[in-house]
Amino acid sequence: MSELRPKYFCLLLSAFCLLLCLLPSAFCFEYRAYWVDTFHTPLGTHHDIDRVIEVAEQSHANALFVEVRRRGDSWYLDSKEPLTEVPGVGESDAEGKWTFDPFRYLIEQAHAHAIQVHAFVIIGAVFHGDPLNAIPKDPKHVFLQHVWDATDGRPYSGQQQWATRSIPPNAKGTSYGGQRHGEDWYIDLGHPDAATYTIDVLLHLINKYDIDGIHLDRVRYPEAPVDRNGGANVGYNAVSVARFKARYGDQAKLNDNGFPRSNDPLWNQWRRDQVTQFVRRLYLHATAMKPSIVVSAALVAWSSGPGHSGGFHETDAYNHVFQDWDGWLREGIIDLASPMLYKREHVARERAQFDDWLKFTTTAAHENGRLAIAGIGAYMNGIEGTLRQGRRARKAGADGILMFAVGDTAPWTTADNSTNTALRRNPYSLYAPGKFTPKHPNEDFAAAVSSGRDANGKLRFENSRAPIFSQSTAPPAKIPSALGSVMGYTHQDGATITIESTDVNRTTTTDGSGFYGFLGLPPGEYRIEGCSARVVADRVSRVDLPCLK
Repeated sequence: MSELRPKYFCLLLSAFCLLLCLLPSAFCFEYRAYWVDTFHTPLGTHHDIDRVIEVAEQSHANALFVEVRRRGDSWYLDSKEPLTEVPGVGESDAEGKWTFDPFRYLIEQAHAHAIQVHAFVIIGAVFHGDPLNAIPKDPKHVFLQHVWDATDGRPYSGQQQWATRSIPPNAKGTSYGGQRHGEDWYIDLGHPDAATYTIDVLLHLINKYDIDGIHLDRVRYPEAPVDRNGGANVGYNAVSVARFKARYGDQAKLNDNGFPRSNDPLWNQWRRDQVTQFVRRLYLHATAMKPSIVVSAALVAWSSGPGHSGGFHETDAYNHVFQDWDGWLREGIIDLASPMLYKREHVARERAQFDDWLKFTTTAAHENGRLAIAGIGAYMNGIEGTLRQGRRARKAGADGILMFAVGDTAPWTTADNSTNTALRRNPYSLYAPGKFTPKHPNEDFAAAVSSGRDANGKLRFENSRAPIFSQSTAPPAKIPSALGSVMGYTHQDGATITIESTDVNRTTTTDGSGFYGFLGLPPGEYRIEGCSARVVADRVSRVDLPCLK
């Protein structure tokens, strides 16, 4: 038989895959993924990484969301930030230098097994702990450059200070003048220099590594005290406050000390805008650099969902940490929504919250041409609970499942970072319904999600139930858009920018760096503040202002 030409082979393969997807109970092109948390999971040696790939293969996973930026440090060698200080990472030589790049090796091994890699990066938090007890060793660390003055043993002030803060008198749970929230120090995205620095770090990562996606975590304000008037007491970085007051003048509602009132609608929207502008800027720069990259975020889904709360605008995500991810989906500045649906299946109230958020996310994403995957807290459920949540996510139309977390290497005992937990009363247990069930090895979890049995082939968890990852499949491809985008910079913070064509007239406002961006534009010729702009489908054009006319 003569060989099929590649063109016709691809057509036949596509047709075959389409037929498979039409079969009953067949689910093609969905994310079957794990978060890989490097706070608890060893991921510094060849052996560690090989083990993670092995677990992913055993459970038919097709994507790994790997934490490579934790708090202003890096788990990869070609970085604009200091390397992590975790011992053993990179298999250091006698002088302490890494002998290999763990992230590059992980990407190579994952791609060799048809597994995607998304770089999981923390945005807001840059340090954890009390700096009077311990600080980063590298003086170039962002915490030492722009939050903590190690010479004077106190936080910086003025323009150099990038941290967000709460203000007296209602700063419960904070310390160091309201700049440390719990144990965490967060940069304030309302400080233009802090936002620009973080964007530059991430774009360097995208440029240097063959990643399939960039996954944003803690892209928000920290959990903060709520004032007696119901407002979130956070976001009071001096530079951000000065920008807000300059923008709104007499419209701003200030307290007796000259700070914006925590419940002022303008101040609330300002804080949401700082986070959204960061996401927009990263999205447009990242997709301009690499159109195929998938931009996603680990999204806040605390407590009750929009259905029970009275709408997304009544949720903690929107009002407490100022993460308007519903708006991000509508604008198209994330490709993939992955809310952290960390709910215990065996608790009725949390089970209802899971379903509420799941329904909202799937609908919001699909109505705006985006994907939605359920972020399942496997570590807080028995294996049976995760299987149940995975099936409901699929039934609700989600585009896959992302589980926290792949877990520690043997003996797999880290309580808050594994694939399952012991339950005092497990209502879903096959052999002991309502009674105690132990924490199982991750090998059992991998076998359960891929075969419905334990690692020894025994039907141990459920009876007559199909596994959620019964066979290997590819994650959905990023579909090229028929629309295009424009971005650029001007020299003014808060400038109104207008884009016009025969059929389009839209405006936006520049962020603190002077950045602006428009998405979802039909291809064609446009005018932006008197400058010519050509929009191309599935591409990002750049027009800096003012231009030479």
